[in-house]
Parts: sequence; structure tokens; C-alpha cells
Amino acid sequence: MGVDLLQSSARARDLFSLVDDVTGLPITELCEQGPLERLTDTEIAQPAVVATSLAALAVLRESLEVFEPAAVAGHSVGEFAAYVAGGALDEEAALRLVHARAQAMAAACQTVDGTMAAVIGLDQDVLRGVCAEASQDGSTVELANLNSPGQLIISGDRAAIDRAAERARAAGARRVLPLTVGGPFHSVYMRPAVAALDAALSTATFRAARVPVIANVTAQPITQTEDLRHELSVQVYSPVRWIETLRRMQELGCDRFIEVGPGTVLSGLVKRTLPEAHVVNFGALADLEGVRSLVAEAAG
Repeated sequence: MGVDLLQSSARARDLFSLVDDVTGLPITELCEQGPLERLTDTEIAQPAVVATSLAALAVLRESLEVFEPAAVAGHSVGEFAAYVAGGALDEEAALRLVHARAQAMAAACQTVDGTMAAVIGLDQDVLRGVCAEASQDGSTVELANLNSPGQLIISGDRAAIDRAAERARAAGARRVLPLTVGGPFHSVYMRPAVAALDAALSTATFRAARVPVIANVTAQPITQTEDLRHELSVQVYSPVRWIETLRRMQELGCDRFIEVGPGTVLSGLVKRTLPEAHVVNFGALADLEGVRSLVAEAAG
């Protein structure tokens, strides 16, 4: 993950060195060599994803004469990289906050046998009712990620997830797919992580964003420092309203999207939510020509 960027850019190498220093963890080595099982641990995965995204952002800024988005958004932990892209955090501050978040969330995960599952082909209001019915005897399941029409993620205690999966299939879901994750993210079970995260947020230096950041929690544009700080606190236990986020960006005039960082998951969500939008991803040098073409179209 990010190896191509590491090998081609001094700025990317500096960022990976920074995340190693900030976390005290061998993030660079794990990104280069694995093993995957270790790389997907919560404490490793979150800073690794953000570092790779920041490295990709740095390479884009080096490679393009003009690269200033009209608005930015990040899905879950990706919101930290979005803050950097929007000028609200510098790279070191973002990586320190992600490290604190990952540690706090990993600790919260130890208190519950929790997981997440993808529900395909069910309306979100129906699924919200399913989750309410499946939450019993102190065992809770909630909507966690509203990713795209027909693709929703639920999160919670494993027993409640199992009950919700059965009820979702009975309600007409085409598929319910267990996810390999470190815990029940974006659910009430992450509330214990807030105190440690807030302590880190209180000492971090935020700036007013240059461009609107569309917040996960509200799907509204934010730019002011206290709003930005509050968003990063509450989003760990709140649903990611990604469908509304993309539609809000469209309302702001965004019709071209660049996914910056590892993978193409978000590009797929854009295509499903905004079929008329143009979208490319940038996670390796081979993707650069597609980004150049998209930026040229926007400028033209």
C-alpha cells in the first residue's frame, strides 16, 4: 500500500517516515511487506490509510500545476486526510490525531464482542427499523455507514448483528455480508473512545478550512475550527452519511471527484450515488494521467 508513491517521491517518503515517528509503529514496513493481518489491525490500519492518502495528496500537489478542490470530504478515518486537503490541519497534526483515535478505538473494541456487516438492497428506513427490533437485552446494532443507495453498513454487538442479519433477509435484503473489521465502529460502543480522542483534539492546532469540508455526521459544509474539532469527536460513534455527503457536494457544484488514497471503494460509491458525475482515483503513479485529464476538463 503506497509503495509506488514511496519509491517515486521524496515527499511521500518523508510522510511515511513521519507516521513511523509519530506512532512509534513500523507503518512503512507493514505497508511495503505486510503481513495483511497486522496491517488491518485498528491501531495500524488507521494511520496507514491516512499516511498513504497524504502521500498521494502530496504527489498530486507536486505533479499538477493547479490542484485546489472546491470542497473535500473523507469517509470515516479519511476525514483526517480531507482536513489536510482543505487546509484545516497540517500533516503532522493529522497523523498524531489519527494515532490517538486508533488507540482509543482499539481500546473501546476490547470491551465488546462487536463487528459490522454490509446489507445490500434494503431501504435505510426499513433497515433502521430492523436494527431497532434486533437491539435487545443490552445488545445493540445500529446503522453505521450510509454508503450508497442499496449499500448500507450496520455495526454493533455480534449477537445483535446476527439478529439484524436474519431480520434484514426476511425484510427483503438481497445479501448480508459480514465484514472483517476490528470492532463495531460508528456505533454506541465507540463512545468510550471519546475522552481520549477529545484530549488529543484539545491540544491540536486547527485552522479555518480554505474550502468546505462536508462533515460525515451532518453532511453539511463546515469551515470553522470549533465545528471541525467537534466533528472529529462525534464521528467515531455516529453514522457516516456518505450518500448525503456526495449529494451535498453536488449541490455545491461538484461534478468531478478525485478519490485520493489507497483503493477505489469511494470511486464506486460516487458512481452509484451520482451516476452522472465524473470520478477518478489516485493511489499510484499510473493513475496520474486520469487525474490530469479530469482536472483539465474542469479547467476547460
